[in-house]
Amino acid sequence: MSLEKQKNWLRLALTPGMQFESFYGLLKAFGLPETIFSQSLSSLMTVLPQSMALSLRRTPLPQTDDQIEGILHFLSSVPNARLLVPSDEDFPKQFLTVPQPPLVTLAVGNVALLNKTTVSLVGSSHPSAQGEEIAKSWASSLVRKNVALVEGDGEGIENAALKSAIKSNAQSLVIVSKNITNAPNFFEKSLFVSKRGLLLSPIEMQNDPWPSRQRLLLAGVEHFVVIEASARSKVLSLMREAADINRNILAVPGSIYSPLSKGTNRLIREGAKLVESVDDILSEVAN
Repeated sequence: MSLEKQKNWLRLALTPGMQFESFYGLLKAFGLPETIFSQSLSSLMTVLPQSMALSLRRTPLPQTDDQIEGILHFLSSVPNARLLVPSDEDFPKQFLTVPQPPLVTLAVGNVALLNKTTVSLVGSSHPSAQGEEIAKSWASSLVRKNVALVEGDGEGIENAALKSAIKSNAQSLVIVSKNITNAPNFFEKSLFVSKRGLLLSPIEMQNDPWPSRQRLLLAGVEHFVVIEASARSKVLSLMREAADINRNILAVPGSIYSPLSKGTNRLIREGAKLVESVDDILSEVAN
């Protein structure tokens, strides 16, 4: 993608107030960003409210320009870094199976990994020692199988699985990061995966990057494995969203006396597949 096209995609994604519905509506109505920016105010107002159309016609704000330049610098500094957009020939088909597909994603590494069967280990941000050990052991095993392990950069189960996969010298690890500008060790993660995995980060004008990161996980993962979760865990709402879009939900059962098993046991009652080993996961994935 040329530098000018990169700038246009970034400018559109980072326009203040830009939401998915407006962004997607513009792409459907006019095509690529360069065509969108050439439209008259009246044409833009057939898709956008007047205030939003005016914002799109104005010169970008200095802080938006700074963000764009920062991302462009990153793209030119890290091997195999690119913007992943719907017009790309290798845009993952998996992304198109969700109600709100990712529109502009920073990608570093091998995008083709998303064409493999994708599995994610998720769960409590404050797991037990046993839950953490399960995450480490299963992540280490899964990266040696014919699947892509997709992990977010959250705390707890995700962090344990991610560190274990990296320590195992994984070749098919996909990392989903919620913030490209101030996430800890983002540059180091990017260099690590540039030749042996994939790093994805959503690019949107959002104050809270967490929802964007969750949507990217939902888009990229076919099979979620919940290792531990309390009754009020955020993971439960994510799994319900995943179930609504026909993702496969697997869960580890636990003691009725453990607070960290309340969520997983509930998921199993609601239809999640019960798994107790990596072999169980692979069997469910194959089915």
